[in-house]
Amino acid sequence: MRLARAIKGRWIPSLFARTGGCRTFITTARLVDSSSSPYSSVDIARFRDEAFSPGRPWFFKGTRGSSGKDSSFPALLKWFDGDGKASSLAPGPAHAAFSSYMGQFAHHIFPYELTIPQHPEEDDGSVDPIQRFISWLLSGSDPVNMNTMLSGILQGAIQPPAGSGPSFSLFQAPLLLLLRAVEFNQSQDDIILKQLYIAQSPLSDLPAHLQRDLPTPRLVREAGKGDVYNSSVWMGLEPTYTPLHRDPNPNLFCQLLSDKTVRLLSPQAGDRAFRRVQAQLGRPANSRIRGTEMMQGPERVALNAIVWGSDASGDILEARLGPGDALFIPTGWWHSVKSTHTDGRLNVSANWWFR
Repeated sequence: MRLARAIKGRWIPSLFARTGGCRTFITTARLVDSSSSPYSSVDIARFRDEAFSPGRPWFFKGTRGSSGKDSSFPALLKWFDGDGKASSLAPGPAHAAFSSYMGQFAHHIFPYELTIPQHPEEDDGSVDPIQRFISWLLSGSDPVNMNTMLSGILQGAIQPPAGSGPSFSLFQAPLLLLLRAVEFNQSQDDIILKQLYIAQSPLSDLPAHLQRDLPTPRLVREAGKGDVYNSSVWMGLEPTYTPLHRDPNPNLFCQLLSDKTVRLLSPQAGDRAFRRVQAQLGRPANSRIRGTEMMQGPERVALNAIVWGSDASGDILEARLGPGDALFIPTGWWHSVKSTHTDGRLNVSANWWFR
């Protein structure tokens, strides 16, 4: 089926606000062109001609099976319990949890990010949710002291904030930490844990069963040379955030649970925006992939403002992804990603860089 362009040129206004744990963003952005077919069944030759070869972003809406869930990946049916599909419709801290199936992988080690304290727009700082989570861990029944081990990992990851901005830590921990964090959030009425994120964990490092749950999409295998450069899974507690950056290969980004908003700039517009940020900071304008320096301090603030703030570029495109949706990001296109919600619910995505 031919790729459709029904919403090309449609502009979507937004204000920076939070309503029921959902955030919208300052400035306007034009929606990314949309395909009339899901990525799992798109005509590859037409996709190659109209999007892949000319380097044009495309949005693919997911499909729903008889169960009401998208079945493009086994992970969508096996990894989660609860309602992640309708996550935009109801307020509250948690609408889905990991299924019991994921418990067998609890001891597999993942790369984590932790941002603390919470951003002022998202948390008033009156109670420290990390310390509340640690206390909750230590108060539980744990005959093999796993909760004690998890609390020690978290204590070691906590860094004092640099200046007035949030601090950012990278560390290794078992999946059990995120499983417990989701359980903690679902048990709380008020104080919840946020911004604990398994970010850019290579799919090749996952246990074999989890790898099989996220098979390489047909579009990735057939649109280019069939060479998958890399792939990742992203799992964590909202709000999640990836700063403005660009990748050296085409990217298919697939949303599995909850919602994310992606903002994009063309290679030329993104270069201008990035040089502007670096000039503000008095640094050389070196184009980089997602790095630690982008996640904290003045660079985080500047990169966020130029994409999501009132002084954002007028060239921005936007895609809003729910479970089962996908976005094709061409080589060199700058992009930044935020979860649509901010209330600590579980958010999961996967992506493939290919050529």
